[in-house]
Amino acid sequence: MVHHPALQGLAPSTLRLWLAVLGVGLCWGATGPLSKLAVSTGHGAIGISFWNTLLAALVTTSIQVLRRRRLPLSPRHIRFFLVCGLLGTALPSSLSYTAYAHLPVGVTVMLLSAIPMVTLLLAWPLGLEAPSAGRVLGLGLGAAGVALIVLPGSSLPDPSQAIWILAPLAVAISYSGENIVIAKSEIRDLGPLSTLCGLSWGALALLTPVMLVTGAGFDLTVFGPPELAVLGITALNMVAYAGYIWLIGRAGPVFAAQVGYAMTGTGVLLGMAFFGERHSVWVWAALAVIVLGLTLVQPRQPKAVAVTTPAPVPQGPAKM
Repeated sequence: MVHHPALQGLAPSTLRLWLAVLGVGLCWGATGPLSKLAVSTGHGAIGISFWNTLLAALVTTSIQVLRRRRLPLSPRHIRFFLVCGLLGTALPSSLSYTAYAHLPVGVTVMLLSAIPMVTLLLAWPLGLEAPSAGRVLGLGLGAAGVALIVLPGSSLPDPSQAIWILAPLAVAISYSGENIVIAKSEIRDLGPLSTLCGLSWGALALLTPVMLVTGAGFDLTVFGPPELAVLGITALNMVAYAGYIWLIGRAGPVFAAQVGYAMTGTGVLLGMAFFGERHSVWVWAALAVIVLGLTLVQPRQPKAVAVTTPAPVPQGPAKM
C-alpha cells in the first residue's frame, strides 16, 4: 500500500508505469559512470564494444533457444542485421566510449539525449514525421543547448575537450539513422528480441575484425573494476531494454520516451557523485534548454495512457 502524499490518487497500474520509467532511466543513466570507469583504465572503445556486443548476442541467443525461436537468416534479414548492427551498435558504441574517455559523464549524457531530435530532423525529409512549429522550436533549443556547451570557453573543465563533443553528436546521428532504417524497412516478421539478437551478431561480425587488427581486445576474466564495469554495462543495458519494450507495450512509445529525462538526470548526478564533476553555469543552462527542447520535440500523447491492453511493440529497439 502506497501512503506517500505525492503518490496518493495514482492508480496502482499508473504508479507501476511511472516506477518503470524511473527504473529504466536509472539503468541507462548508470551506464555512463560505468563507461567512464571502463575507458579510464586503459581499455579501448573497440574492445569494450566487442565484449558488450558478444555478451548481448550470447544472452539473446540463449533466450531464443529457450523459447524455441529461430532467427531468420535470409539475405534480406542478414543485410538488415548488418546495417542496424553498424548504425545501432558497432559505430555508436565505439563512439560513445570515446566520448566518455574525453568528456565529463554529465556532458556526454546530455548530448546523447539529443537522439530524438536528430531522428526527427532526419525523418522530416523522408515523410516519416510532419513538422510543426513547436517541434521546430524544440530542435532550435536543442541546437542552442549544444552551443552553450561548445562556444563559451569556460563551459568545460578544459576548452580543448570541445572537439570531442562531435563524438556523442555522431552517436545521435548513428542511432537516428538506425531508427529511420527500421521505420523504412519492409521486414515485419521480427519481434524486439529477435531484432536485438540479430543486430548483436551483425555488429559482432563488424567489430571482431577491427578488434583483431587494432589489437584492442582484453581479458574480461580478470574481473577487476573495469572488467566488472563492462559486465555491469551489458546487464544494465539488457534490463533497461527489456523494461523499455515493456513500457512501450503497456503505455505506448510517447509515454515510454520519458525515460530519457530520468536517464539524463541520473547520468549527470552519478557523474558528480562518483567522479566529482562540477559543471559550469553554461552546462546547467544547456541542460535546461535541451530538456525543454526534448519536451517540445516529443509528440503529444493521442489519448490517455492505456494500462490494461498491451499495444504492439515496435519491430526493433527504440533508441533514446
